[in-house]
Amino acid sequence: MEIVNIKHSLEIAVALLCFIVLLPSSLNLRNLTKVYLLGSLLSFFGAKMYILLGPSYLIRDVEAWGNFVSISLVLSALFVIIRDSKPVFARFPVSLTLLPLIGIIFFAIIPTSYAIKDILELIMQAGAILVALLLFGVNTYLFKWKWTFLGSVTAFISSYITSILSINGALHGLMLGSILFCLGMILLTFSLIRYPINTEIT
Repeated sequence: MEIVNIKHSLEIAVALLCFIVLLPSSLNLRNLTKVYLLGSLLSFFGAKMYILLGPSYLIRDVEAWGNFVSISLVLSALFVIIRDSKPVFARFPVSLTLLPLIGIIFFAIIPTSYAIKDILELIMQAGAILVALLLFGVNTYLFKWKWTFLGSVTAFISSYITSILSINGALHGLMLGSILFCLGMILLTFSLIRYPINTEIT
């Protein structure tokens, strides 16, 4: 259990660090990608804090909800990047970037089955990673985006695979997955601050 607590503490510390770093450049709400990512970090941070400090009987529910909301907001952030990568005349309305959040309604009406919710969460994670890989890969190749964007996705993919392989509770595998996940968060935050890819809502 000590390793699990260290894992959660590491993720809390990195999520809080990334939130603090992203916050100043997001206060004017002109970079919607960062606004969505701030919401994602806040949801993730809140769920992890509850896991460490809250009553144990609600941990599974809070973790499931925190992770799902966090992933949905990440998908919304990716939608913003896709939108902004198009010419102005071809961009879809900014309100459509909220579409991934509709999944929260379906998540709420799923019967209390942790197996189903875990599978849905894994599918959402895989979808977000795949979209990010295609998006960052293409833009790195065509428009010379910095390698740190692709590096962050590589770290997330490695974390996802490690977590899947450790699904039976291998603690060292879970810890490695957590470290890789934190590395992905750090690389993505650094990339967005150092090499901004969109700066305003149009």
